[in-house]
Amino acid sequence: MTEKAPSGGRYLSLLLDQLADERALKGALEQRAIVVISTSGTLVAIVLGFVSLAARTQAYAVPQPTVLLLTCAFGALIAAAITGLLINLPVRTYVIDDAELVKAADQPDWHIADEESTREEYQLQASLMVKLRRVNRVRVRLLFIALLLEVLALILMVASIVVALQTLP
Repeated sequence: MTEKAPSGGRYLSLLLDQLADERALKGALEQRAIVVISTSGTLVAIVLGFVSLAARTQAYAVPQPTVLLLTCAFGALIAAAITGLLINLPVRTYVIDDAELVKAADQPDWHIADEESTREEYQLQASLMVKLRRVNRVRVRLLFIALLLEVLALILMVASIVVALQTLP
């Protein structure tokens, strides 16, 4: 009877695909967070520009509800930008220890892919994926909050414009 070579586990290719997807998602979330930061900055500039234009004329006093709405919009945009920055904070992710990899190469049978080494490799890959997925879930939630804050800010800005236009002489 011939011995069957280890296949690498039943789900190794699925695991490696999932790990690659999580790594790609991590990069995509960080890029989206940069977009949130830049759009929040642009919208803050628009809010401040509107306030400065309205304050230029002596004859027109900005209504108090408009000031309140713009202040809330400004706060929401700042919170969205801060949330975007939090998404891009360097998070310590699980990595395989360099010393362990070097130590494995020093073993006399390092080149033999037996069942135990295949199992250990699978467990390491699975552990990497689980921890990366955990970090990505937090980032997804933060991105969702940042986007909601931007939408809230836009609604407040539109409401402030409506209030300001209704009070024009």
